[in-house]
Amino acid sequence: MTGTRARWAAMLGVAAAVSALLAATGWLTPSRQPAAQAPDRCTILQAENERSGAPTTLRLLDLPGGATKRLTQAGYWINAMGYSAAQGFVYGVADGTRGGRYAHGAHAVRIDGQGTVTDLGVIGRAGATRPLWSLVTGATAGAVAGNRWYVRQDSDLYTVDISPATQDYLRVVHRTPLRPVSLAVSVDDFAYDPVDGLLYGVSTTSRGGGAVVTLDPATGKVVPVPGLRFPDGGAYGSVVLGPGAIYATANRDGHRSVTYRLPRDGSGPAVEVATGPVLVSGDAAGCLTETPPPPPPTTSSPEPPPPPTTTPAPPQTTTPAPTPTPTTPAPEPPPPPRPPPVEQPAAPVPVPAPTPAPVVRPREVTPAPAPPPTSAPRARPTEKPQPVADDTAHRTRQQRRWGLTALILVLGGGAAAAHGRRHR
Repeated sequence: MTGTRARWAAMLGVAAAVSALLAATGWLTPSRQPAAQAPDRCTILQAENERSGAPTTLRLLDLPGGATKRLTQAGYWINAMGYSAAQGFVYGVADGTRGGRYAHGAHAVRIDGQGTVTDLGVIGRAGATRPLWSLVTGATAGAVAGNRWYVRQDSDLYTVDISPATQDYLRVVHRTPLRPVSLAVSVDDFAYDPVDGLLYGVSTTSRGGGAVVTLDPATGKVVPVPGLRFPDGGAYGSVVLGPGAIYATANRDGHRSVTYRLPRDGSGPAVEVATGPVLVSGDAAGCLTETPPPPPPTTSSPEPPPPPTTTPAPPQTTTPAPTPTPTTPAPEPPPPPRPPPVEQPAAPVPVPAPTPAPVVRPREVTPAPAPPPTSAPRARPTEKPQPVADDTAHRTRQQRRWGLTALILVLGGGAAAAHGRRHR
């Protein structure tokens, strides 16, 4: 047993020496790569209103780094935004355009990843048969959970249906009063947490004092979250939930707007991550999924169609081939002018027989113009051929007479010759 223990001690000593060597070279140092790859990055869409009314500036804000990218200056006055990850769009409440406020109150607008804004019309009421004043006009807080868009207007929480397949699309389907009002009325934005089904915002009333509060969409109850507080000051118009943190933007902190990051576990105070111009109102939605990668494949897919379009081009080139054929019949019209010169030499051909042709043709032509009285002078040419007929008859009679005379002479001569022979 003593030898066995010695061998085990020797093996343990060798293992300890090897471990020390690996630790010295860094092979056994705990890997920090997973911590570096922790999902802490969040990109949000911010709507900034530097004055009342349109236009609203749309920006992308990369958190926690704070890098910002301006997308566009929309011709709408936008607030109360919420991001639908399933649809890939941000919905927002627009109270008007550069031309002024809407006649029936707030409209719903849809914003894509490139900042393109589409007006979807007035946010109506479920069951209403005609446009009524929108209940969410002037709303400042918004968030999306599935096909429900939660919008706070004053001390009420409205639920708007954003499922395009339903008949109540973009209509208010539910209203929940928020209590206590002293905490609810100053929550200018909130974000939805799918884990507990609550909305998180910042209350800036004298009672709230920059505290993080939760709003229950089912009951309307507003409750402060212990240990989570942002710097006391103006309204927090933009609130989003990032990985392990709450991001909120104070519309006015001195001569600027400030975006803070507050750990949700209460491990530290709120820290400044980005600044911007002073805002009259603002809002935010996110974290956005990286939709830009999908569009490139879709843009590449239309590229195959151009080859098919080139294939039909050859048939188009064949179609011009028949077009020259219609051009060949074009020279065929010249033959019509050729018949007139052929008809002119044909006129002298009937001259060798003037008597029958002219006699018959004038008689055939005369009946056509017979109805008018002018046919009388055309009868004169018919009188001229009559003497021709008389001359021929006269000549015939003369020939007959000469023939008869010749016959008599022949007969007389024959009789005389016969008489002479007899006397011989």
